[in-house]
Amino acid sequence: MKTGVELLGDTVRAARIKKGYTQETFSEMLNITPVHLANIEGSRRKPSVPLLFQMMKLLDFSVDALVFQPEEKKHILHLDGLSDREIESLSRLVDAMKE
Repeated sequence: MKTGVELLGDTVRAARIKKGYTQETFSEMLNITPVHLANIEGSRRKPSVPLLFQMMKLLDFSVDALVFQPEEKKHILHLDGLSDREIESLSRLVDAMKE
């Protein structure tokens, strides 16, 4: 099982690649050296909190997305905006589907 630092490095690398940034380009955007970025992505260094927040902004990620890789996320239902009656109905439906 990977540590939080390893997951962070993997997630930053995947997000950078998804955005189409090279290590050199992304490190310039962050005002750090490519070696420093490679060390973060390789899980040999941890980014400072300000650097982590800068990465989140540039990669359009939340803290959760940077720390927890998609395969580790659980399925979550967002119930915002539903009435208590709708939530109860949905809960009964989910329970019925589990059976």
